[in-house]
Amino acid sequence: MRVAIPLLVALTAVALVACSGGDDETSAPVPPAQRFLTAEDAPGTKPDPVETRQTTVDFDEFIAALSERVVDPDEEEMTTVFQEAGFKGDGVDARFFGETHTFTAPHVFSSFIELESEDGATTALDWLEFDSTKPCPMSCAVQTSTFDVDDIADARGVHRIATAEDIERVGTEDQQPFDSYWVGFTNGAFVYTVDLRGPPESVSEEQALDIASAYYDRLIGN
Repeated sequence: MRVAIPLLVALTAVALVACSGGDDETSAPVPPAQRFLTAEDAPGTKPDPVETRQTTVDFDEFIAALSERVVDPDEEEMTTVFQEAGFKGDGVDARFFGETHTFTAPHVFSSFIELESEDGATTALDWLEFDSTKPCPMSCAVQTSTFDVDDIADARGVHRIATAEDIERVGTEDQQPFDSYWVGFTNGAFVYTVDLRGPPESVSEEQALDIASAYYDRLIGN
């Protein structure tokens, strides 16, 4: 998975339980500008001045951007999956931790994909999770595992890490150490994703879960 490439994807969809009235219902979509992480969701972050917010409703642009972001892109497979899921639009945004932006600082990426239905969103989330668990095609240095996301219904969590030691042993010359915690979930016909990444030991599963939970709660109006 490429670290510094704009993540014009990654997202969520699943019927969520509203907290009022006692009836199960999916929350109404929030306005586009509110579909990304904020400083309140991810304390200590600022908007990335380089990897700026991107949105599109053009399917070809979406597939091209997704190909740059995912672990092991297969354009034909992605086209089939997202056409059948009913792609309508998506967006991606990046924030960094610290006072001054650097490419090596920890970052957190958020994205959404809008599909035609809740089933389409679940299909998209399944594919994104599956891709996130793949080994890097050009290197054996990346280790992957999954983790539970207890506070979000049907959410998925994937941890990816490549240490300096593993890269030296079985990696490639241009590969950089990284640590990544990815969380994906759905709300109605939308898929949302959070990807917290940085050098090894600069980010944590607990931090990613806190950010994802705050993001989810805001999206569903809690």
